[in-house]
Amino acid sequence: MPEDLPALEPDRPDSAVEQRVEGLIAHTIDAPVLAEMVERQAPPDAANTLERLDEDDAVGVLAVMNHQAAADALVEMEPHLAAIILEDLINASRAGDLANMIGHLAPDDAVGLLRRLDPDKREPIFSALAHEMAISLRDLIGYEPDTAAGIMTTRYVALPADGTIGEATSVVRSSEIHEDLQYLPVVDEGGCLVGLVAMRDLLVHPDSLELCEVTGRSVKAVRADVDDEDVAREFRRHDYTMMPVIDGDDRLLGVVTVDDVLDLIQSEQTEDVQRSVGAGAGESVYSALPEKIRGRLPWLFISSLLMVPASIVVLQFDGLIEQVAFLAVLMPMVAALAGNAGHQSLAVTLRGLALDEVHGERIGSLLLREVCTGLLSGALIGMLLFGIVFLLSLVVEGASWWVGLVMAIALVFSMGIGSLTGTAVPLILRRIGADPAQGSCIVLIMITDAVAFSLLLGLAWLGYAWISP
Repeated sequence: MPEDLPALEPDRPDSAVEQRVEGLIAHTIDAPVLAEMVERQAPPDAANTLERLDEDDAVGVLAVMNHQAAADALVEMEPHLAAIILEDLINASRAGDLANMIGHLAPDDAVGLLRRLDPDKREPIFSALAHEMAISLRDLIGYEPDTAAGIMTTRYVALPADGTIGEATSVVRSSEIHEDLQYLPVVDEGGCLVGLVAMRDLLVHPDSLELCEVTGRSVKAVRADVDDEDVAREFRRHDYTMMPVIDGDDRLLGVVTVDDVLDLIQSEQTEDVQRSVGAGAGESVYSALPEKIRGRLPWLFISSLLMVPASIVVLQFDGLIEQVAFLAVLMPMVAALAGNAGHQSLAVTLRGLALDEVHGERIGSLLLREVCTGLLSGALIGMLLFGIVFLLSLVVEGASWWVGLVMAIALVFSMGIGSLTGTAVPLILRRIGADPAQGSCIVLIMITDAVAFSLLLGLAWLGYAWISP
């Protein structure tokens, strides 16, 4: 151990732990010592420390950490890095250690880790797990990941419908209850969901009272195959902290908790942003090269094809651009402003779709509002830029006031069309059953560039024909 590193007292604040970790990483990787420090970090901080290490060093540190701390850190790590470390542990014949780590996790977190592995890599872990846990995790991982069952946990407390308040309270006291839960599911002898009971009711009513007397029969539950984004919308709309998941016979399969939904929302937002520009939905900065190529290359090919119309427009006016070279200065400006207007509308529309705020009856007024926004914005910016071009025409050879006027007019309509396109593209994609975010930016750029160039060069051609002798 390096002698110039300060000793750490047990009661030192968290900042001292961070300083010690920084010192260990900077000097040398002493796995047992660093593992002890990482164990004292909060799971997100521990994950960040492991992500900074070389792959072999991270595996070495995890191998000597206590299983609970190691598992919590793995859950918080960037998915692709976590998958690499999981595979290295398996290849190093440490499937048993990995199984012990997974055994300390909630089922949904455990499944989240196992899904990062190829199916054949999971088998050594399942073999090392306790039989009941292995069966439970196999069942969970069999559900589609983008469904309610795919994000639910089976670590929940269900109360028997034929019991008393006192018996229910005893069950709660002997169980681990999520701190945010305000209601618990109540099931009959066959495991079917019959209602929910409020934690408050268990506290204020006498122990002898039958549980069925305070059980709420109006239950908002979801089927196992419901899309996870629909589940997230229900949580947002009603401020749920928990939602039961049931099968076709109303048997309780598990529950979705609010922390699962928060993770889902963050993941979906990231995927929507990446899809909109044609990147792979699951790609991260640490994704392998083949995954990056598979996710990006198809949309780059599509993008190159979609830019052909704009290129053809420019080619049709090559003679005019030679005559009025100042147009070449204004072309990218008009196209960029039209594209920016479209992207603003696109961002607002995608958010509205994600939050289920866009209703069919109001689409007409939504489109009209966006067009008006684009037209007015284009008029204001167009007047400003016309003034700038007019002043330039007094001192710069080649700049002309009439070109500035043409640019201003083109800007009004191209920004109006850009705003309309930014709203219409995701709505059309949703209408035909496609992902509204998938490649929407690429389609938007193709349309706004073609429109901007056509308007600017077409109006300039008319203006040049009128002004020229």
